[in-house]
Amino acid sequence: METIAYQSTSMTRDEFFYAYKQLAEQTERHILLESGRGGEMCIAGLDPLVTVMAKEEGLQLVWRDGTEELRTGKDSLVLLNEFISQYELEPTVDLPAFQGGAIGMISYDYVRQYETLPTLAHDDLETQDIFFYVFDQWAVLDVESDTAYFMALPDAQSSLPVMEVDWTAAAKQGIASRKFSPGQAVDVEVTQEGLEVSVTGEQFEEMVRDVQRFIAQDDVVQVNLSVRQSKPLLAPSLSMYEALRSFNPSPYMAFMAAPDFEVVSGSPELLLKKRGNELSTRPIGGTRKRGATETEDTYLQQELISNTKEKGEHKMLVDLECDDFERICEPGTVEVDEFMVVEKYSHVMHLVSNVRGTAATEDLATIIQGVFPGGSITGDPKLRTMEIIEELEPTRRGLYTGSMGWIGFNGDMELNITIRTAFIQDGTVHIQAGAGLVPDSVPSAEYQESLNKAKALWQAKEMAEQAVREESGQLH
Repeated sequence: METIAYQSTSMTRDEFFYAYKQLAEQTERHILLESGRGGEMCIAGLDPLVTVMAKEEGLQLVWRDGTEELRTGKDSLVLLNEFISQYELEPTVDLPAFQGGAIGMISYDYVRQYETLPTLAHDDLETQDIFFYVFDQWAVLDVESDTAYFMALPDAQSSLPVMEVDWTAAAKQGIASRKFSPGQAVDVEVTQEGLEVSVTGEQFEEMVRDVQRFIAQDDVVQVNLSVRQSKPLLAPSLSMYEALRSFNPSPYMAFMAAPDFEVVSGSPELLLKKRGNELSTRPIGGTRKRGATETEDTYLQQELISNTKEKGEHKMLVDLECDDFERICEPGTVEVDEFMVVEKYSHVMHLVSNVRGTAATEDLATIIQGVFPGGSITGDPKLRTMEIIEELEPTRRGLYTGSMGWIGFNGDMELNITIRTAFIQDGTVHIQAGAGLVPDSVPSAEYQESLNKAKALWQAKEMAEQAVREESGQLH
């Protein structure tokens, strides 16, 4: 069995990003997955060998040379796994975990391929159920060692020397032209001008009361509802991502460019990580805004970890994820090895836990479907809450609360939950955020929490647009 070919060079996380940013200008299809804080690696691919997508069951493959292929008769993820499993490559022990595979996204509405949901919300963005790139050459950064690996399928290994030279040169050029320094966000005003919302505050508060009636009837325990905000984007999407990563580095960041859309994601939440037969997920439940001072920040953190409502909601989500894992893991292997730790981001802080277990199957579609979509962004019980979401939210979620990440040739994978994510289409940026609703939720407070969760992305948008104005001489 063959292994992938590779070359390596020393490179920092920032150099890796700015090389990608520089080289991405040469193609309309590319993707970056970044471990913005912690994590093992960053992954980048430019000009894919094949684009794999589906709006419903079946699979459409568009090759680099324009050749198209249609595969039908099965669930999209089953067909995707069958496609990538034809690349039988032996993993190399000393390399980062990702050694080739599919990199991309799964829409929240992919769930309709294996669950029956009503069709009530408007599918205005018409997001693909799955959209992945498979590359014949790609780059991976080992975060701990600051080593960039340039990898290729055996048939494309002759391109590696040129790739290393190109990335090294692009890193220097990119760093020299950086717009945002690491650290605090640039002070910009986030205006409401041109903003459209899927539901007003008054409508959202009524939706909260609807959910509380469902809970009172013992129909559900908790439901996550969201609001989508939309506004024209007057700057390059990749500049918005550059701004976001500068002041709000998150564990599961991503940027994706396709002919019809772009994605800017700063997600803090893991949906599923698989290494060998070991699985883990990291549910988030419980949120407070960051304090303006260290004293206020400490007070808000203590208030979060001592709040009975937040702790009860979080425990419910952890139990839900454990139940999901029990269905796809070997009996007796599911455990919670981190419980209710606080993670802080630029605008909010969260309660987070970690659930792990040993997979009982090697079928990747079965494993993903066992946990998708994440319970922290649907509610409990999951299927009934998704029915309520479809009834109350006016538009389909699309990528929001779906997933982005990678599925490797060797069966390993890592997928986030696409929260704190902007979906850009036809010059408009759509940012959606929500809140978990329980009997003692205060409707107005839940609406405000939803808006707070989107603030970092709006800040990044304004920073990118200000940089454009400065470059054009409109600001002095």
